Amino acid sequence: MKTLAYLACLTAVGLVLRVAGVPHGLLLGAILAASIATSRFGFAPRLRFGLEFVQIVLGTATGLLFRSWDTQMVVSIVPSLGVLLVCLATQIVVGSLWLSRVSGWNRADSLLAVYPGALAAVFDLLESERASAKVIVVHLVRLLSITVLVSCFIPAHAGAPQQAAVAAVPVDTWLALAALVALCVLAGRALLGLGVPAPFMITAIVLTGVFVRAGWLHDAEVPAWCVDAASVILGALIGAQFRQITLADGLRYGRTGLACIALMLMVAGAFAWGMARLSGYGVLPLWLSYAPGAIETITIVAYGGGLNVVFVLSHHLTRLVVLHFAPAALARARRRRMLAIDGGDAT
Repeated sequence: MKTLAYLACLTAVGLVLRVAGVPHGLLLGAILAASIATSRFGFAPRLRFGLEFVQIVLGTATGLLFRSWDTQMVVSIVPSLGVLLVCLATQIVVGSLWLSRVSGWNRADSLLAVYPGALAAVFDLLESERASAKVIVVHLVRLLSITVLVSCFIPAHAGAPQQAAVAAVPVDTWLALAALVALCVLAGRALLGLGVPAPFMITAIVLTGVFVRAGWLHDAEVPAWCVDAASVILGALIGAQFRQITLADGLRYGRTGLACIALMLMVAGAFAWGMARLSGYGVLPLWLSYAPGAIETITIVAYGGGLNVVFVLSHHLTRLVVLHFAPAALARARRRRMLAIDGGDAT
């Protein structure tokens, strides 16, 4: 009962911010309420399977947005995807160098702080790597700053897209959804055993895309209440990380994080301007495509601004795939190197 009351309070705070017109109000409100409950009262209930639920819901919702993919579109954006990878590497290098050389952070915290993954992926990575509290602050600053900045690009008269009336879902669609969730759980557990961060999210994105292209999820949509529930749970999970953060630390690390994120966004802007000159794409869609994370906010901006949603989200899907699998590959390489060193010492 305490957990339900706790989640209800988080939802209430989030709904107040949403009604007030704050972008991502439900998520930010849940983070705010959870951080206060954790830091002031020390209450942070353990939400079993909460992160798995968040990853599957967000992954499925993202995968369903790629219905309009075709071969011609994929071929046309390949050069931009290549630039994205260079931009991503540059953002990580610039951000980590700022934190390590200017702010005096150690190398591990610097790299974790500039990891520009989705929220669920970042949280999973932070849990697996036992990151310090200041890394959490930088990622929260990244979410807040990108949310506020990109919301400025939504015209004042543009609101969220109106959803059409929901028709009765056919039985075969329900069966396909059940099979999709089961496969996401099984494949996610397999990737979890391989050490891949946020395995359930990456499998949900890929498998949903496969189901969509196969025609098994015709007109299927993730219910709004599922996305809202995922936002509240994710906010609770992130807010619980404030147990080790004091107000003074939050202010100090927040300023550092703001400077770091500003540098990463400027790198994205420079690459977007250069690619726009070469390709003819608009600077704004490219900048949103190269932005370091916050795929949820960027999706809202793309819809509200009348931009090419598939173009923008295809870049973020590529970024998620690279960022999800790269840490596991690096970890395995490091383990092999350590085993080789130990074997050499033994001989």
